[in-house]
Amino acid sequence: MKMHLCFALLLLIANTAWAGETSLVENRELSLGGVAIGDTEASVLRRLGQPVRRIDAGDAPGIQLDYAGLTVWLGEEHQVVELLSVSKRHCTPSGVCPGMSLAQVKKKHGQPLAIFREDGAFMEYPSSGSSCWLQFAVDEDRIMSVRVECQP
Repeated sequence: MKMHLCFALLLLIANTAWAGETSLVENRELSLGGVAIGDTEASVLRRLGQPVRRIDAGDAPGIQLDYAGLTVWLGEEHQVVELLSVSKRHCTPSGVCPGMSLAQVKKKHGQPLAIFREDGAFMEYPSSGSSCWLQFAVDEDRIMSVRVECQP
């Protein structure tokens, strides 16, 4: 299994290196399940209702709202600063969802930037108009999660 994973990672690196320039996404894609970066806590609650769990960590990001398949993080001013979907119910505006193949995502958005960390392989699409990006956790060509993140 370890050898299979190493080979898959090398193949992903090679494909990304040969494919050329990384594609960018529009700011309107920085949304999951109808919740976008910068939305207020009040607008999240109007759209999604009360969360299953609310955690006030006290540091940045300060508040975590957990919904079935979607996590929303709020910053100091109770605005959305990060989103994570692990459900087909919470997709990007263009319809990219967990469970899709990486090939389907590439068809919609073009070539991603491949990032490899100790906690997994990720495909990222920087935003064309902000310091935010879409991040996809990938396992054997399947999108496991979709995250919207920003640099402060």
